[in-house]
Amino acid sequence: MLIEQAFFHLPEILHGSGYSLQEYEAGIVGALSLSVLQVLNGRNATNPISYLHHEKLYRDKGIYPGASNPRYLRADLRVKANALRTGNNRLAQYGWRHYNWLEAKFLRGQSASGTKHSGNKPAHAASFIADLLRLSILVPEKGGLSSNGRYFLHVYDSDPTWYLTYQRRPWMRLLCKAGRQTITLKNLDKEPQTVTKLLGSFPGLELELNIVNYTIDPLDASMTSCFWMYLTRIDKIKASLNGSQFEVLGNREIRLTSATALDEIAMYVAESINIKPASSDTLPATDDEIGTTDDDDDTAQTTAEQAP
Repeated sequence: MLIEQAFFHLPEILHGSGYSLQEYEAGIVGALSLSVLQVLNGRNATNPISYLHHEKLYRDKGIYPGASNPRYLRADLRVKANALRTGNNRLAQYGWRHYNWLEAKFLRGQSASGTKHSGNKPAHAASFIADLLRLSILVPEKGGLSSNGRYFLHVYDSDPTWYLTYQRRPWMRLLCKAGRQTITLKNLDKEPQTVTKLLGSFPGLELELNIVNYTIDPLDASMTSCFWMYLTRIDKIKASLNGSQFEVLGNREIRLTSATALDEIAMYVAESINIKPASSDTLPATDDEIGTTDDDDDTAQTTAEQAP
């Protein structure tokens, strides 16, 4: 719930008098961090800066059991809120968690102020898939009840339609619709080469997520530069791979088909993921990746830490 409260401070941080305009992805993470600090200061939290950890490794020393080499995969931000001593089972029903992991994407400068589609849609799709896989599968869990919140912040300098492609991926449209949604990621090995070259391939992996989206849109985008802001919270997870299954339920219960199911799926994702920035040698986008309309139809921790 801290992250949700901070999210609604973002317009002030990005546009308010006395604040500098953010133009980089790290700037969006920094802006949200400032928002979190405002929320913590409002609670009179002691040493609030200690609650924030940027570029937090998902696993200690990058070690994934069964992986041949360490993978130093990091979340953009983790907010550790257990020191507030606020969480309880009743509050958990509204999304309160002690450990909040966040990935962020800031898409800007490619749509000519909302007059043309970005030519970099495959790279955006690859990076979105990578972030959702990381948040869903790489966050460490120990069984019992989860104490982890998972958030995906995505911000655009024009309507997301100009940056995202829905024709192959109706779930991308659902990321930008307010309220509760269910999205499914599967057949990732069937993604076009423009995506798999950047992302990697994941044959056999299926992911179903129950999410809730919070949105902030400008009232009149014609007046001045502005942002479309979306915060996606992942509430339920079902990840499957070759008979192994890992679930996080709405009541925070963790279900595994075997004691090593999460380790097996996390190792597979960590070894397979190959996200890297798009560059001049990126393969050209296929016709279905660019388009001009995209108007298809919507289609555990210790006992003390077992609290939310």
